[in-house]
Amino acid sequence: MPAPKPTHSDLERAYVRYDAGDRPWRQTLNRVDWFIANGDKLYPLKYTYSLATDIAPPDYTTDQMKHALADLHLAYVSLKSQRQNDADFHDAVRNSLASRDGRAKRLGESNPTPNVTYSIVASYARNPDVVAEVLERANGVCECCKNAAPFMRASDGTPYLEVHHIDFLANGGEDTVTNAEALCPNCHREKHYG
Repeated sequence: MPAPKPTHSDLERAYVRYDAGDRPWRQTLNRVDWFIANGDKLYPLKYTYSLATDIAPPDYTTDQMKHALADLHLAYVSLKSQRQNDADFHDAVRNSLASRDGRAKRLGESNPTPNVTYSIVASYARNPDVVAEVLERANGVCECCKNAAPFMRASDGTPYLEVHHIDFLANGGEDTVTNAEALCPNCHREKHYG
């Protein structure tokens, strides 16, 4: 059975319901991939469709919902696709490093003006008091390598350190002083990529 086709009015009501905290499903948002772009906000596709039609999200697949919404000409964003694009880019850099001759040839033939791409990044509204407390605790010294901050901020003259969450927020870590440390940029990159 095809998924029902909501109208723009149905979706507008769904956006209002979602913004008011109505959640038709218990799935955690970090497992959601497809979003509807509406103005400057992203709304989870399955939640929004469910709120627009009053049908439980598991009743239809993402593709069935997108097909039902096709006439509305909505803009969709896939976070999984963006992550895959990032992974593909890093793979291409690794391959290029392994092939100096091929790289030189491609550089000679490449367009110096890069294409523009757009991406959406999920981020967390962090507690500024946690950041301030951790920076004060560090007193200008990286809490990993124990070296002084590498430079002073031009904006206010304070030591430049970055506050890092030990258990990443994206993995369910808490935004607390005990789960955060002040790091120099090198140590911070190492924590993420080392």
